[in-house]
Amino acid sequence: MKSRYWIALSLLASSAALTWLLVVTFTPETRTYLGEVGTAALLSALGFRVAAILCRVARVGLLCRGLGYTVPFWSLTITQFLSLFAGSITPGQVGGEPVRIHRLTRSGLAVGDAGAVVVVERVLDLVVLIIITLAALLALRHLWGYLAAVVLYPVAAFLIFVLVLILALLLLVRRPSFMKQVMGGIIRRVLDRCGRSRRWLRFCPGAEGAGSLMNRLDHEVEAFSAGFSRFMRAGRRAAAGALALTVLEWTLSYSTASALLIALGLPPSLPESFLFQGVLQMAAALPLIPGSAGIAEIGAATLYRRIVPTYLLGLFVVLWRLILYYLNIPFGLLAAALAAREKGDGDGAGPRHTENL
Repeated sequence: MKSRYWIALSLLASSAALTWLLVVTFTPETRTYLGEVGTAALLSALGFRVAAILCRVARVGLLCRGLGYTVPFWSLTITQFLSLFAGSITPGQVGGEPVRIHRLTRSGLAVGDAGAVVVVERVLDLVVLIIITLAALLALRHLWGYLAAVVLYPVAAFLIFVLVLILALLLLVRRPSFMKQVMGGIIRRVLDRCGRSRRWLRFCPGAEGAGSLMNRLDHEVEAFSAGFSRFMRAGRRAAAGALALTVLEWTLSYSTASALLIALGLPPSLPESFLFQGVLQMAAALPLIPGSAGIAEIGAATLYRRIVPTYLLGLFVVLWRLILYYLNIPFGLLAAALAAREKGDGDGAGPRHTENL
């Protein structure tokens, strides 16, 4: 029931923003262009998206092999589509990580190892995202005056946010006892508040089991720290290959927008488009609205209005959002059906198709 609520909320916000954009930008010239959209370039945009997803699947498999696990490509593909679906209906795409950890542990990975794989993925994404965005920004120095308010300041804020996350990760790995104290203190205060206030109690189901919760927290922190440390010892070569796949993945994903520009008869504007895609992805990483619905559409229109004529702006944003967001939902639902069938076929057999090397 809760997942249906998130799906409805994200689709409603996104469709409302897209409808508004189409209403304010649709002109007779737009109607003329509807029959002239380049089919080959449109298929190329879709192909870039699919290739980017396959790169992400291959990256997860490579990271797993770096820790001594072999997970079938088909299982990883289902995991990735489920992760994309969960990320599309949760704020900041945070729902994708728990889904991947759950699926990887079900495939035979230890909890700490699965957590390490997912965290390394996220770190690689952030590093490559920042590098590509800064490279595009340097290539557009002549536009800094125009881009200051809508690009430079958000990029600087995101860099600070990433540095804080990396610092927290280092503390978690190098000083797990410190992190247990900090996280344990936060949980104790929340549970104490829940125990003293009926208004807060509804946010804390199971608050009476604080002791077991703290034990679980200690166990998970230690498991993650051990798994990440093992990855740093045994998975460095895999991390190098995963970095190359991450660069390729984001390059393909960002090229989707440029292919759509070509489909509409416009120049690809690679530096500008890569910069705008980076900024939009930074906004999507913030836990604000499920799937960044509404924010992504308005943000894309605000950034791309410099290189896309007004009468094509709404059409461009619709096509861009359709390929990068809306397709995640039917593919995710299909993956959920395949995962349910996979689970039904494997009941009582435990994790299958995974070799712990």
